[in-house]
Amino acid sequence: MNLSVPVRPWEWFAGLGESVSQVSWSSDGNVLAVGLLDGRVVLLNAANGAVLQTFMAHADGLFRTAFSSSLPLLATSGQDGFIRIWSQTGERFQEIEGGKAWAEQLLWSPGGDRLAAAVGRRLFLWDAASRKVVETAVHRSTVAGLSWKADGSVLAAACYAGVELWRSADGQHHGSLPWKTSLISLAWSPDGRWVVAGTQEQSIQIWEIPFRAGEELAMSGYAAKVRELAWHSGGRYLATGGGTEVMVWDCGGRGPAGTTPRILQGHEARISALAYQRAGHLLASGGQDGQVLMWNAGKSSQALRRMDLPGVVTDLAWSPSGNRVAAGTRDGAVAVGGIPA
Repeated sequence: MNLSVPVRPWEWFAGLGESVSQVSWSSDGNVLAVGLLDGRVVLLNAANGAVLQTFMAHADGLFRTAFSSSLPLLATSGQDGFIRIWSQTGERFQEIEGGKAWAEQLLWSPGGDRLAAAVGRRLFLWDAASRKVVETAVHRSTVAGLSWKADGSVLAAACYAGVELWRSADGQHHGSLPWKTSLISLAWSPDGRWVVAGTQEQSIQIWEIPFRAGEELAMSGYAAKVRELAWHSGGRYLATGGGTEVMVWDCGGRGPAGTTPRILQGHEARISALAYQRAGHLLASGGQDGQVLMWNAGKSSQALRRMDLPGVVTDLAWSPSGNRVAAGTRDGAVAVGGIPA
């Protein structure tokens, strides 16, 4: 255990008795939605962790739970192939039937006005203003990751042999970012310059936008498959998991090609979650060791604070104000803590 890092208590802690799939803050920061693998959603008072409401969202099991960043709407997806949209109080607002495959991917646009969801090889786009659903062409394989362009105009979807780009307004194909094998994670930089994906080969693949064939970048040498990707709000720094260390690549200037990443050491087991503040410089990392560490990775390789949880950290999410972080674990723990003083 890294004894040189100051340890701080959580503001509050709750045990929910079931593995946490995802945690998400409401747009006003007052409610924390916790999706549990058994299909339930628990709405908590973000100030003190008190349970406001619990409801069954997907009886066969839940994958994703996400609040819109601008609307009082909560979206969920599950093993039943449905995408469901709820009010902030847990009343069902709309339902999308995706088919027989699992609905594993779900992501609101940065503006919170559009929702993307993948059900197997099928991709659905929902417009909050019109409540209309558009389905894109079917992908080559199961969609393994989604990421929006910062202005919400284009959605990227990762699958076998590359990334497909889709216009959000009409679901029409907008381009391809080819790669030779399966991709398992995806993140588009906030400045729109880079699209990055984790591969099956324990590496990350990077495309500069606009894409030119032959200029792809590959970063290898990871100890495990890279499922954890997080961009700094300015788009300069990319944090990646794929081992017990966090690697932070500087993607400014000419880009990361030929450079060495900043390595953040402090976890005793593999990284399992990463999240940057929506606006700010702090990075939160969670590990299979139950530790949550906070870093200012652009300035230092030394962690600023450590907060401990029982069990593997499964998700991290910053509050809209950026002054608190929520964490969930495989053992059913949920906690909220403040930023370093």
